[in-house]
Amino acid sequence: MKAFEKTHLFGFVAIITIIFFSSCSKERQEKTTTPPASYVSCNDFYTNNAPQVQSFTIDSLGGDTIKGMNGTKIWGIPKTIFMYASNHQDIIYPYTLYLIEAYSMKNMILERLPNIAQNKILQSAGELFVTAYKDTNTLVLKQNCGLHLWSPSTTTTPDASMKVYYGFTKNVNDWNTDATQTSDYLFSSDTVTKISVNGNGYSTKISKLGWVSLNHTFNYSTSSVTFSVNGTMANTNNIDLYVILKNRHSFVKVTSTGTNNFPTGEPVTVFAIAKDTNGQMYYYEQDYTISNGLQVALTMTASTEAQILSLLGTL
Repeated sequence: MKAFEKTHLFGFVAIITIIFFSSCSKERQEKTTTPPASYVSCNDFYTNNAPQVQSFTIDSLGGDTIKGMNGTKIWGIPKTIFMYASNHQDIIYPYTLYLIEAYSMKNMILERLPNIAQNKILQSAGELFVTAYKDTNTLVLKQNCGLHLWSPSTTTTPDASMKVYYGFTKNVNDWNTDATQTSDYLFSSDTVTKISVNGNGYSTKISKLGWVSLNHTFNYSTSSVTFSVNGTMANTNNIDLYVILKNRHSFVKVTSTGTNNFPTGEPVTVFAIAKDTNGQMYYYEQDYTISNGLQVALTMTASTEAQILSLLGTL
């Protein structure tokens, strides 16, 4: 009887041992086969933190002056300069004007607009979005009628070389100084657009609602810069990589790692944003001077959304 019990005891222990080691082996296997976290799109980061859309109700007989939260002024906005986009008929009061201001590098990046026109990098003084509605109906400016704007300078001294650019060139996400080349301009010529330095900012008259930016091109020779990403995280194409041109108040978004061309001798900040499948945010920030053959290897650092927004505010 004792021998029988002993034999069964050894058998029971053996079975438990096999199950235990099998379980451990399976656990180790599952751990080693679990894929590492990968980068995912940061679209919601931009959507949640984009500059505020400001709205203004226009209900007087004209001559109103609107002031945006970042200093934009809009004046001389009677109903007579607007018409319905659908049938080109006149409107009646009240109507609503909407404004987005993107003067800082942070807000320009969060708006995800290009800073390139006809393959030329632009020196920028900011971007604005101005549109108007009567109830839910889109309004447009009539021919030869313009909207007066004043924009604060992003530099100590306003740059007299600035020009008005409209977004966006037909079929291309590209700025253009010629309103007639944009996708939603109704007329064959533009006799309205003007810009001049006024105090510590710029007075402009725009012929078209929508995105407007103050920019000018500059002469430069190009150097090839190679970008790569350190680490084993997958889907590095989801890293949003920016080259900030510090002396130009401008940036270029790098669409892919590899070799890209940038202005020779320009001091820049390379700034990258990413998020993984677990919602963890990452960033990279480093200063460089553009030179031919420059190699930039990004090492992404774990961070928080609040810290990344703070860093964007310092660019």
